[in-house]
Amino acid sequence: MNKLTPKQQKFAELYVELGNASEAYRQAYDVTTTNLGTIKVKASKLLNQSNISITIENLRKELRQANKIDKQWIIDQHQEIIDWYKELKQLAKQEDISDKDKKRVYMLKDLIKGSDFRGSLDSITKMLGLNEPEKIDKEIKIEIVEKKRDE
Repeated sequence: MNKLTPKQQKFAELYVELGNASEAYRQAYDVTTTNLGTIKVKASKLLNQSNISITIENLRKELRQANKIDKQWIIDQHQEIIDWYKELKQLAKQEDISDKDKKRVYMLKDLIKGSDFRGSLDSITKMLGLNEPEKIDKEIKIEIVEKKRDE
């Protein structure tokens, strides 16, 4: 792997921080007047260089480890939101509710919404690859008939 230039290293770091290749390019290369299309192309070319993409992946890995974030942690956070929403629904169904449970309902209502629940379900589904479209095998036959002009 080729060593990165200081500007390439800065680009990789900014890309991980900002999540925007064009802005990372603008800041790393101190670009002020270049055309937006040109910036996108140059940023894209940098992202496609193997030494830069490997550096970006390593920086992301370091960041995840430093923050103790992994796939399971993310799933656990989403699961907590799902559990809270289910608890809120269960409490809302009760006819006779204690003062303690009423306080819990108000607290949970402040924390989560139905859209949070759906968003968490969607995120877990994507993370686990459960939203892949169903594959349907379909055979299509195409017949090409050649005709002469004089016919």
